[in-house]
Amino acid sequence: MHKILEFQAVILAAGRGSRLPDVGGTVSKCLLPVGPYPVLWYSLNMLEKYGFQETLVVVLDEDKSNILNALEKCPLKIKYELIVIPSEEDWGTANSLKHISSRVTTDLIVVSGDLITNVNLNEVLNLYRKHDAALASLFFNNGPEEWIELPGLKSKAKPDRDLVCIDKETERLVFLASASDFEENVRIPRALLKKFSSISMYSKLLDAHLYVMKNWLVNYLIESDKFTSIKGEFVPHIVKKQLSKPKAPLDRKGTSERNVDIGKDIFDFAIDYGYESKIREMSAYNDHKLGSKGVYYNDVLRCYALIPSKNTFGVRVNTLSSFYLCNNKILSKWEEVTGSTLTDKIHPNSDVKTKQIDESCTVGEKSIIAEKTSIKSTFVGANCVIENKVRLTNCILMNNVTIKEGCTLQDCVIYTGATVESGCNLQYCLIGPHHVVSASSAGNHQLFAETTDNMITLG
Repeated sequence: MHKILEFQAVILAAGRGSRLPDVGGTVSKCLLPVGPYPVLWYSLNMLEKYGFQETLVVVLDEDKSNILNALEKCPLKIKYELIVIPSEEDWGTANSLKHISSRVTTDLIVVSGDLITNVNLNEVLNLYRKHDAALASLFFNNGPEEWIELPGLKSKAKPDRDLVCIDKETERLVFLASASDFEENVRIPRALLKKFSSISMYSKLLDAHLYVMKNWLVNYLIESDKFTSIKGEFVPHIVKKQLSKPKAPLDRKGTSERNVDIGKDIFDFAIDYGYESKIREMSAYNDHKLGSKGVYYNDVLRCYALIPSKNTFGVRVNTLSSFYLCNNKILSKWEEVTGSTLTDKIHPNSDVKTKQIDESCTVGEKSIIAEKTSIKSTFVGANCVIENKVRLTNCILMNNVTIKEGCTLQDCVIYTGATVESGCNLQYCLIGPHHVVSASSAGNHQLFAETTDNMITLG
């Protein structure tokens, strides 16, 4: 018997990590290490954990081989197909979704490739099912971001903020905009306030960039051909359109330069199957009709948002702060995030001679750690060499890193292929890819890398 799929999944992992420091060089954001595995593994593992057997993954063509090599070494049963987009072009997330649209035949769950969370994915899917939504999204209400001292140059960069309005009674997502779009006052549409009487406005939610959407929304995205970003343009547009009425046929004429029928309205794409519209008409539940003065029309554009409990762990690894904080927390959250036990913290093919390595450390394959070393709360990648009389505390070592004899490093991030020569004493430093730190160097909150104009934008 042929099994009918309810949802297809796609992971968008072609982001260039523009909010991460330039010191990372060509390291792909989705391959940054969090604990023993790359960031992308966590999105794949989440889908597998909740029953998805296959997914598409959109990546940059220049990253494909590195991603395949990295994932081959990770424990995964889910089948993943990497779909490449051109590295030389500046595609947005909506462009990526349009690129794979011919493969989408069901409703779709879109997941950001930098998301790490212990959220119950079924809660999002069930919210979508319960209301037969056009769109369901996920936000985290983790309160103020935990302060943590970061390596590298100190920064006063402020995080991006969204203004999110949710009707408490129905969980409808009724307003979504970037806080930077408003100087002082925020104008809320009167029609929105008439329809929804218990609106809560949030300004410090974290958008997980996880969306469940109807297949016809993907068709609308393709044919409208005016969106480049899902989060920044497409979703706010859909949320705003909830308050609109379908245009009369006489108001919709003309074609665009690409010969697309611009007279088609989003409501022309909204398709009800079977008895769905009849059921809503008969229902006494007042969440599916809009209107005024007693005149109602069918409400096919229904957007919802899930805000799980505050103790839910949810991070998007897209800044130095979130990357560093996630590594700081991941082992203590391991089982609830991954649904498994981490048995091999020290890879069986590594050579770890020291006895002074604590439980909050991981070591990658073929790494060599000398006997007279002390390692605490540190993640060591693959093919690293750590010589005698080295002390590492709260550090992240990517692959192929060499730490020479007599070094003391605390709260440092060392990128792929870097070498720290003997006798160095470094705290809160970033060391760029393949950079060599001279012997006996000392540093606090410093960058050791080829400098660029925008490296001061750390944060």
